[in-house]
Amino acid sequence: MVCPTCQKENPSDARYCLACGAALASTNLVREDATPADRLTADDRGPNGAPQLEGERRLVTILFADVSGFTALSEQLDAEEVCRLLNSCFDVLVPVAERYGGVVDKFIGDQVMTLFGAPVAHEDDPERALHAALDMIQAVAELNAQHSTTLGIHIGVNTGLVVAGQIGSHGRRQYTVIGDAVNLAARLQEAAPQGQILVGPDTHRRTAPLFDFAPPSALAVKGKTELVQAHRLLERKAQPGSVRGLAGLRSPMVGRSTELEHLLQRTTEAQSGRGGAVIISGEAGLGKSRLVVEWQTACAERVVKWVQGQCLSYSQSLPYHLLTALLRSLTGVPTAAGEAETRAALRKLLRKLGGPSRDVYAYLGHLLSIRLESADKERVQALDPQAMQAQYLSSLHQVLKALAAHRPVVLVSEDVHWADPSSAEILGRLLPVALDLPILFCFVTRPEPSSPGWKLVTTAREVLRERVSELSLHALDETNSRQLIANLLQVEAIPESVRTLILQRAEGNPFFVEEVIRMLIERGAIAHEDGRWVAQQEIRAIEVPDNLQALLLARIDRLPAEVREVLRVAAVIGRQFSVQVLEQVLQG
Repeated sequence: MVCPTCQKENPSDARYCLACGAALASTNLVREDATPADRLTADDRGPNGAPQLEGERRLVTILFADVSGFTALSEQLDAEEVCRLLNSCFDVLVPVAERYGGVVDKFIGDQVMTLFGAPVAHEDDPERALHAALDMIQAVAELNAQHSTTLGIHIGVNTGLVVAGQIGSHGRRQYTVIGDAVNLAARLQEAAPQGQILVGPDTHRRTAPLFDFAPPSALAVKGKTELVQAHRLLERKAQPGSVRGLAGLRSPMVGRSTELEHLLQRTTEAQSGRGGAVIISGEAGLGKSRLVVEWQTACAERVVKWVQGQCLSYSQSLPYHLLTALLRSLTGVPTAAGEAETRAALRKLLRKLGGPSRDVYAYLGHLLSIRLESADKERVQALDPQAMQAQYLSSLHQVLKALAAHRPVVLVSEDVHWADPSSAEILGRLLPVALDLPILFCFVTRPEPSSPGWKLVTTAREVLRERVSELSLHALDETNSRQLIANLLQVEAIPESVRTLILQRAEGNPFFVEEVIRMLIERGAIAHEDGRWVAQQEIRAIEVPDNLQALLLARIDRLPAEVREVLRVAAVIGRQFSVQVLEQVLQG
């Protein structure tokens, strides 16, 4: 059976597509050997017989990768050998893209086109694409070392609005994307020298705090009248910044004083020897991370050990990712630290604590991917995965116990709705230490009970009971929202109509407020003049910024197919609509 969304072949009994996760209804599937008439029906009609949408506008990041060097090899090797080598190359590149949620759109000779954001969106698709691009460069280098070849790769990455859907003639349609953003990604790949990655301006704007880039260069692109600012991607930042917030603008925290006071009270209790857990939950953009930052800042003068690890949107498929992040925070080494630095930091920590057994270094070193000496290596290799997990648990328990003997510990896990199951399992089994030791666990999460990380919330409730406190963040009221805008813009010179538009569009979400303001500044609608912000033009409407489009689209894509269809129809009717009207349109 072929998925109607992404064209992936699936087993006949599959209920959901193995590639994109779309629900597979038997009336909406097409057999690989279907007749052209069968395919015409599937192309043009939905499960209820109504015409399907031809496509949809989506914000997508496109990655074009071209493997070079096959022309020279074709003169030295048989054509079948060249073909096998090309397939071997794609065999290492495709898993890299899929690891970060990318979907291969097509192969074009020795090129591969990969989509991040279609058919399923993520709120950080540009970041995912650049991680994939860097890993692809490394993968080809390792392939060369393995086969004694000199293949090269050059990559172009660009972000923009495209039309995504079934493209082609009746009977031969394929899911793909079309638009100027795709063309620019292809041109960037053509212009990139071997071993380099060229990035378009929109991709750079959304990822600049996370990666290092060479100074931009103006690139003449075929089909464009103006020069394009292309950025050469260098590497991941050793200390990545935040993609949220407004550079140069900062507001005191608004509307969260009660929650901050509660967190400080829990810190005081930990200092007096009473451990426990606190759960901070709320939808995206409501200020969970900002609250944690203010809490950490307020704790700077207190004698506590602050340990913090953050999950990533693609870390559910990376075993022990959260545990590794927490352990790196504990040792004080960043993610980009080399092996020698990581090894030295782990040994220094264990020497300082004194309490953990000698074996702890071997197991925690294995967790941090440190190359172990022969005796330690043999000890680790002799264990099966379940026994290894037990040793991870025991080692972390010893470290926390020794650490808490010196001072209270605050252990913060951010974005646990993205936590990997293996980390959630071990952290859940570590929670009982808070009953006897001054350790305060903090789990920051969106309210997503279906995620693997939600197990930490339910386990904390069951194990720690009255020692668990829960803070649920809600949207800011109008007074606090206006105060946030005033703090950011010194709004005396901003017309009331503009402030009202920002409030209406953001609906009390602090992140949304910041992103709308960012968009207005970038487009020159408001500008900083003589020490204050001034409206440069009349602003009658505000569209949704691209960062918010990605976040909202990621939420929409997780809905069942029939619910997404209802949402699309409702959106055409308008922002507000009558349920009766919606029912009649759907029935028609």
